[in-house]
Amino acid sequence: MEQVVNMIVIQKNRLLVTRIREGDWWTLPGGRVEEGESKEMAIRREIEEELPNITILKLVPYKKFLGTTPHSKVEITVSTFFADVEGSIEPGAELTGSKWADSILLENLNITTITKDIIKSLKNDGYL
Repeated sequence: MEQVVNMIVIQKNRLLVTRIREGDWWTLPGGRVEEGESKEMAIRREIEEELPNITILKLVPYKKFLGTTPHSKVEITVSTFFADVEGSIEPGAELTGSKWADSILLENLNITTITKDIIKSLKNDGYL
């Protein structure tokens, strides 16, 4: 099972989401953990690639989720981290978009199943 990390950034009751190239899906920023990397190293590397104008100030572990990738249906374990960040959210070359999404917009985006599970958990825990 592949290990994946996702970053949760919530500001003004809006969640930072990014659009991946494969299949035009919206998800949380992040990606696969490479061999020899810690989860924190992986999230910092992925964010540098996906959102190059963002600086991560703080990471706090949240929860793990099980699911599959939307395009290849590979089973994954996603470790999520709350993050305090600064900078602008312009997407890097790996993404086709990034935006702040409130609850209404989140319901209307093409969001991956595992991201929906994470959003549901965030709502249930009172974060959104």
